[in-house]
Amino acid sequence: MKTQKGFTLVELLVVIAIIALVGVMAAVAVNSARSKQRDATRLSNVRLLQSALEDYFNETNAYPVGELLPLGDVSQSTCLGSDGFAVDCSVAESVFLRVVPETYEDGLDGIVTCGEPSRRAFCYTALQEGESYVIHFELENGLTPVGLQAGVNCATPDGMEAGICSE
Repeated sequence: MKTQKGFTLVELLVVIAIIALVGVMAAVAVNSARSKQRDATRLSNVRLLQSALEDYFNETNAYPVGELLPLGDVSQSTCLGSDGFAVDCSVAESVFLRVVPETYEDGLDGIVTCGEPSRRAFCYTALQEGESYVIHFELENGLTPVGLQAGVNCATPDGMEAGICSE
């Protein structure tokens, strides 16, 4: 059976199927790009935190106190000043990070959680009486060239590595 333009019903269905397939592939590509961008933002935020922590250490000879502290939490750690992580740094002598970034939750499985009540976060713990620290963070995708995996990763003064931090 031919349509008014001379196409058969099968030909018309094939064209519709091809258009639908291209649409699905485009949606998958966009979602993958968004996922990678979220991970890039997370990594950038962790590097920003590491840089601020090094500045803090250089001034105080210790990393700020904290155990399973959810970074960027409005009730505990919105800034990093001379007194460590705080809700408000307006009276701090020095401010190392005016706004501590929180984790970007979209796309995460919720593996890395800390705080009370427990929530998804960059989880910070000072070690060895302020001589070191660990930050657990989660990624959606593995980044093989830099040695990070999908799921839990670790940041320390020495860099980043895949998996749970060894304390």
